[in-house]
Amino acid sequence: MPEFPTNLSNVAMYLRKSRADLEAESRGESETLSRHRTALLRLAEKYRYGIRDTYEEIVSGERILDRPEMQKLLKAVQAGKYSAVLCMDLDRLGRGNMVDQGLIQEAFKASNTLIITPRKVYDLQDELDEEWSEFEAFMARRELKIITRRLQRGRKQSASQGRSISKKPPYGYLRDESLRLFPDPETAPVVEMIFRMAADGYGMTRICKHLTSLGIPTPAGKRIWERSSVYAILKNPVYRGHIVWGRMKYDKSPSSPSKYERIRQAPENWLVTENAHQPLVDEETYERYLSRLERLPKVQSKRALSNPLATLIYCSRCGRTMRRQPTYNRPHNRLLCTTVGCPTRSASFELVEERVLNTLRDILANMKIETKPGASQNRSTYDTQLQMAEKQIAQANDTIRTLTEQKNALHDLLEQRIYDVTTYLERSRVIEQRMDQARRQLETAQAELQKLKEQSHRLDTFVPQLTTVIESYELAPDAETKNKLLRTVIDRILYTRNQDWSKPDHFELEIFLRL
Repeated sequence: MPEFPTNLSNVAMYLRKSRADLEAESRGESETLSRHRTALLRLAEKYRYGIRDTYEEIVSGERILDRPEMQKLLKAVQAGKYSAVLCMDLDRLGRGNMVDQGLIQEAFKASNTLIITPRKVYDLQDELDEEWSEFEAFMARRELKIITRRLQRGRKQSASQGRSISKKPPYGYLRDESLRLFPDPETAPVVEMIFRMAADGYGMTRICKHLTSLGIPTPAGKRIWERSSVYAILKNPVYRGHIVWGRMKYDKSPSSPSKYERIRQAPENWLVTENAHQPLVDEETYERYLSRLERLPKVQSKRALSNPLATLIYCSRCGRTMRRQPTYNRPHNRLLCTTVGCPTRSASFELVEERVLNTLRDILANMKIETKPGASQNRSTYDTQLQMAEKQIAQANDTIRTLTEQKNALHDLLEQRIYDVTTYLERSRVIEQRMDQARRQLETAQAELQKLKEQSHRLDTFVPQLTTVIESYELAPDAETKNKLLRTVIDRILYTRNQDWSKPDHFELEIFLRL
């Protein structure tokens, strides 16, 4: 076990309440974060640590996904921002599943960041420390599993008794002290209206427009209703008077181990408690809705891509992807925004597609001019930017040297008792922040210098790539091939067309390239 190091700079402090802390505070014990903060500040005073940032987690979730401050801390640790992180115990960082534990350990080990608690220092570069931290993580996970099993058993029992155990009552209901649901006088009529309109044959889009026109806020408090919100209400058994437990299961995402995704469970695995509360939809209306669903045409699960601009072009007003809508009685298809109430006007898809290609041709022509030998004006601008970047690098290095001298003097003032602990920590934090700002300026200037040096090379590479895309587009056999071609050179396209722009070609496109 390494001894406690001294004179560390760029140290972070992480504070988090556990579920046990919340229960202790409810019994009248002192506030947890305040006690822990005092203890860690004493540790920093004793060993002369420069506290740069403090992360305070006020939620008790064990998973990294549920703790925003932990997510910020991990990103900073992975970036090598800190030399050490102070916390009360190792399990304060996390005692979730093995994936979360692995992410935490890998971040600290790869960045060579120490974990310092009042009891022990963990240097994960040291094999013994790494093994000991894994053992403590195993014991913390075991304890968490026992607690989780008890909580789940209690939740399941509550659901079987007809109690609502969700974080908040479903839209349309309120909840009493015994966790029983009863209709909300304000929102229950909205749910009844949605089921009645759906049973009468109104489509999702029409229901959304009607609710938005009435000025009714969505369940999330937004102004504009979306199809997904209406569909979620129509599919929820709670409105028939039932409490259902186990519809969803949270599991780690295959694409990102640090994230979790909701997985719908088969109905035979649900725990259903019928007639648990007053329903908001009667059986006759619900049966009419089901009958209408059965008459709807079945949607094919997989279709060939028909839009070469799919997931590339976005509405500049609401940020949603634009959709190509086929028209069978007009010469052109339409490009439209699907957000209910969005003022963006549609346009001919073929005109938009042609504008994209013509814009790419113009960009290619300008790039060829810029890369021609002897373009003196471009060369002069390039030389000026190069000199500015080099000057900024020199200034940042001078600032870092000055701040380093000030930091060394700060420790002397503490030892001579000219500064008390509070003043020392505050001055230390200010110097660390200024040092961090100077380092960022240095990194930015160095990146700009590297960017300028590589700019000509990137243009030389991008020009032939863009040329190939333009020449191959017209010869592409289908929309999917065209889409793949455009994706190699285009990151996204923003589409703008106001309601008063009446000419067919009156719209604007902003193309962001993959340079």
